[in-house]
Amino acid sequence: MRFKRKGEQPDSAPDVSFLRKHLLLIVGGAAGIIVTLFMMNTLFDGSLEKMTGTTDWANILLVNALVGACIFLFVVELKRGAIRVLLTVVVALLLGFLVTFIFNLDSADRFGRGEFRVQVVSDAEPTENDEVDLQFNKRRGGEFNKPNVVAPVSEIAWTFAGRGGDVVSLLAYAKNRRSDVDLLVELRDASGAVLAAATSASETQVDETFDDLVSVKDAVIAGYELPADGVYTLYARPEEIATGTVLSEALSQSQLAFEALLLGPIERVNRWGVWIQDAITLILLGMSFAIVFRAQQFSLGAEGQLYFGALVSGIIALNSPNIPGIILIPFIILASGTAGFIYGLIPGALKAYLGANELVSTLMLNVVATRFFEMVLNFQLKPPDAGYVASAKFTENAVLPVIVDKTQVTVAVFLLVVVVLLSWLLIRRTPLGYEIRIIGSNLRFADYGGVNSRRTIMLVMAIGGIVAGLAGMHLANGIHRQLILNISFALAFEGVVVALLARLNVLVVPFTGLLYAYLRAGAQFMERDANVSFEVVRMIQAIIILLITAEALVTFFQARQKRADIDEEGHTVESLEAADMN
Repeated sequence: MRFKRKGEQPDSAPDVSFLRKHLLLIVGGAAGIIVTLFMMNTLFDGSLEKMTGTTDWANILLVNALVGACIFLFVVELKRGAIRVLLTVVVALLLGFLVTFIFNLDSADRFGRGEFRVQVVSDAEPTENDEVDLQFNKRRGGEFNKPNVVAPVSEIAWTFAGRGGDVVSLLAYAKNRRSDVDLLVELRDASGAVLAAATSASETQVDETFDDLVSVKDAVIAGYELPADGVYTLYARPEEIATGTVLSEALSQSQLAFEALLLGPIERVNRWGVWIQDAITLILLGMSFAIVFRAQQFSLGAEGQLYFGALVSGIIALNSPNIPGIILIPFIILASGTAGFIYGLIPGALKAYLGANELVSTLMLNVVATRFFEMVLNFQLKPPDAGYVASAKFTENAVLPVIVDKTQVTVAVFLLVVVVLLSWLLIRRTPLGYEIRIIGSNLRFADYGGVNSRRTIMLVMAIGGIVAGLAGMHLANGIHRQLILNISFALAFEGVVVALLARLNVLVVPFTGLLYAYLRAGAQFMERDANVSFEVVRMIQAIIILLITAEALVTFFQARQKRADIDEEGHTVESLEAADMN
């Protein structure tokens, strides 16, 4: 018979760590399912009939389920760190909303500017007077507070002649329904005294009495009897804008802008497609950087590797019009990956055997790759009759098959799944991955332990090049379907942000790539739907990304400091690996 020690849990008591582990799985799974269902509901307005009536709806559901799986991995891999990331995102969005609100404080200005007309309406016989500005029933107008004018018109005071007993109506109104100018009108006598004033019009006056009125914001003094013969003044200007109106309009416009940012990418299938296709490229680039950075090699060569991958895949596509796609596409994938591998091997060899700084060498090799790409495209691949620098369009057998109609979401989705799985197996389940992690923890310790660090550094840069080459292939054969100048628009460097956000965890990179691509797509729709200027949109996007990245950088450098402390204390390999765990 065994007696239990004091404080020992009974045999039937559940294992606390076991429960915690499964609770995390439940939370991650629930989050993934909720997001998947929310996206499907938003895309199809909550209508099952609309969903099933959409071409390729099953593939849309499959891709959204993969998005949900990325959220599951994000929660499970980062654990409590996931909460920190999400809180950082929320704070960043709030700061972005504040910036939007500040820049929208002038949105109420539209009530104080715009084209206008004034008119004195009367059935009375007009008085002959050439020195006045207005005649009965004659329109005159202008524009209040016109932008970029040296002396904008802020008010008008125009005269008209009348007799005692004449019944007149004074109108001040916007020129058309596109104008929101909110007007005030006054009738003044020859001494300047205000005889009557109005700041609005009634619905009846707008709809039935006066055909020229546009809205109730127009101003009407209706049926006023002039007290005596003489010259009168019609005075008009925009109404003063109340502080409450300024704040209300700024808040309303900011809400509209952030609805476009947060919901725009999943409002319609074509917009959803823009998000997903952008995310595929960013995830591949993030994976490339994450693999290399795990070995503490700060290579920025993905841009050049992307260009070489795109160039090789494009050359094969342009010269293989008769090969069946089922054979050609796998060959293009293999060739672009090989091109990236070779171009990634070069800076790896320079670092391993010549001690060249990988940051400098990869940046210089990026320039070589982009200029070589431009030279071949311009002088070898551009058709003679082309009006701009680009290759001919690829034939159908050479482009990645589309899996969602009217989008550029292709089979690259499944290629991406394979890349993520193989990257995880490489890092976590192979001897090479073990060496990469050890070198990333402490290069000197790895050398002392017998790791061939030169070979590993070369291979890790080359393997990162494979994934970057596939990103180039996706741009060339999946999105543009031809080779064009500036094919990536420096997109490769944004892969650094994706990798750092994921804390170099290859299973978290898909989530951070999706998040970053979502913000990029949302910024486009914010500019388009909410009429937010390009500069403001980019500023908001920069604030959000900067704050999110700052949180990741803090964690990244804290982990490096921990590894340095462990190295100084002389801990074992097992301790080093434990410190390197996410």
